[in-house]
Amino acid sequence: MRSHNASVLANLAWSRSEGISRAELARDSGLSASTVSAIVSDLMAANLLTSGHVAPSKGGRPPVILQFNTQRNYIVGVEMGASHIGAVICDLRGDIRWYDETEIDVSDDPAGTLRAIGELIEVARRRPEASGDLLGLGIAVPSPVDALTPDRLSPRLLPAWAEVRLAAQLHHRIGVRVFMDNDANCGALAEAQIGAGVDVPDFTYIKVATGVGAGHIVQRQPYRGFSGIAGEIGHTTVDPNGRPCRCGLRGCLEAEIGSGAIVEKASEAIAAGRVSALAELPSLTLADIVAAGHDGDTLAIELIAEAGNHLAVGVANLLNLMNPARVIIGGRLAAAGDLLLGPLRHIVGVRALWTSVERADVVISPLGDSQIAAGAATLVLRAALADLSHFWASETSAPQVAGPVARIWKAGGQGGA
Repeated sequence: MRSHNASVLANLAWSRSEGISRAELARDSGLSASTVSAIVSDLMAANLLTSGHVAPSKGGRPPVILQFNTQRNYIVGVEMGASHIGAVICDLRGDIRWYDETEIDVSDDPAGTLRAIGELIEVARRRPEASGDLLGLGIAVPSPVDALTPDRLSPRLLPAWAEVRLAAQLHHRIGVRVFMDNDANCGALAEAQIGAGVDVPDFTYIKVATGVGAGHIVQRQPYRGFSGIAGEIGHTTVDPNGRPCRCGLRGCLEAEIGSGAIVEKASEAIAAGRVSALAELPSLTLADIVAAGHDGDTLAIELIAEAGNHLAVGVANLLNLMNPARVIIGGRLAAAGDLLLGPLRHIVGVRALWTSVERADVVISPLGDSQIAAGAATLVLRAALADLSHFWASETSAPQVAGPVARIWKAGGQGGA
């Protein structure tokens, strides 16, 4: 009970960035003043709470304002993309203090990717932004995270990773708790924490990059579905006669608007004689197409608009099924901005029920390249705020995987929890 009460008070203090008094803690928690005083003393001794300024008196002794110590620890979040890894340092508010990334063939090179992640984390640990001790590592992966096999990536989507126990290996290399979840789920958590979903209890985040995935926040909590794979919007069908998808199906949203598909369509158009500035580039990327679109290139604008039309079908179905208050678009295609949003919003307005569209926003994420890694860091922060023992756990603590069924791996073996 004392541990539970300590978590309640710590979360109240954390939620009040302007600070909170002992009297306010007692009032908002329903605990007695003596209980609050004793627990606050413990939290201050653990350096989770610090004394701030003295507030003006309202008739009695002036209250001392307490602050949650967001610099006590730092968190590292890592995004594994299909062709890059990125890492952030976040404080205990979830704010991004540093970000860096490196290109690597993640899909086909597990050993090199693990080595690169370790090197990037070591760089992060030496940064001046790394205040205090490393609380844990969060990792966002380009794969569903199944509750039955939560330490592994999908062998169908990423066959090279079929035998890799990712969280366990990173725990062994880094020596701290490791939390893992799907990249789109992490993107949704970042939006809820510091992005376009901060004040929205029900929203969906859609990441459009090499792959396409969605993360759902329902009543301010992530919704992962029965087996942890909710949100695979990229593998819903938008064209029954469309392109083959890496999942084995045909006409999936990802097969039409993933970065590889858009680049392939651009190359096909150029080979067919379309005039475009893109034809002058030795090798095309999605970033090239987005940049050309912003420069007014007709082919690039058409390709982005076509992607927006396909995405709109998925979003319209999503609005009808889930009725989120907001749909937030992120990932590398989101850099197209209004070139993407214009056609997307138009088709959504035509295809979705007006009752779904009327009060729903479709917006671009404000968080940029570091978003998914920041969301991975949020996995650690949420776990620590739910269980304060994370803040003083030893570095032999086990890796964990976010989801409805969490399994804990201990050094030397596997145990269920």
